[in-house]
Amino acid sequence: MEKWNLIVDVAKCTNCNLCTLANQDEHVENEFEGYSAPMPRHCHRWIDIRGRERGFGPVMDVAYLPVMCQHCDDAPCIKAAQNDAVKKRDDGIVIIRPMKAKGQKAIADACPYDAVIWNEEEQLPQHWFFDAHLIDSGWEEPRCSQVCATGALTAVKITDEEMANRKTREHLEELQPEAATQPRVYYKNLYRYT
Repeated sequence: MEKWNLIVDVAKCTNCNLCTLANQDEHVENEFEGYSAPMPRHCHRWIDIRGRERGFGPVMDVAYLPVMCQHCDDAPCIKAAQNDAVKKRDDGIVIIRPMKAKGQKAIADACPYDAVIWNEEEQLPQHWFFDAHLIDSGWEEPRCSQVCATGALTAVKITDEEMANRKTREHLEELQPEAATQPRVYYKNLYRYT
C-alpha cells in the first residue's frame, strides 16, 4: 500500500516562508470538519522554520529547518490521546480529531518535535495534517510542497519499501532518531542545520 511521506531538503530551504504562509492561508479561520478546527491568526505555526547561524560577519552561514508534524508510525500523540482522539490513516497521515481531542493537552505535550500546537482559545491540540482534506478531494500534493519555490519540500506517495530504498539512495535522515517514532518526514542535508 502506498503511503504519504514528505522529504525536506535543508540545503534548499531559504526561509522564504511560502510553505508556512500557504498553510496559514488554508487554515486560519477555516474549519475543515473531521480534520481540524480553525488555526488561530496569531502565535501558531504548524510549519515552523527554525534557523541556525554559524560564524560571524563577514563569514557567516545560515541554515533553515522546516519542522512540522512528522506523521509518525509510532506516534506519541496517539499513545497520549484518549477516546480515539488521534488517528493514523492507512495512507500514513495522522489526524487529530477536533471533536474528540478537545481538552486533551497531553496530546500536544507528547510530541517530541514540538509540532503539535496547543490552541488555548479552543482548548485543542492542532497540527499540520498533511492537508488531508485537499488530498482527499483529489489534490496530488499538500499546499506546502506545491508552493515551495526552491524545491525544498517534496511530497511522495509510495510504498514503505520504495521509501526505504529512497531513504538509502538519497541519504535521508530522521529529525530526531533518538525519539524512535518512525516519522514519515525525512530530511536531506540535515547536517546543514545540525
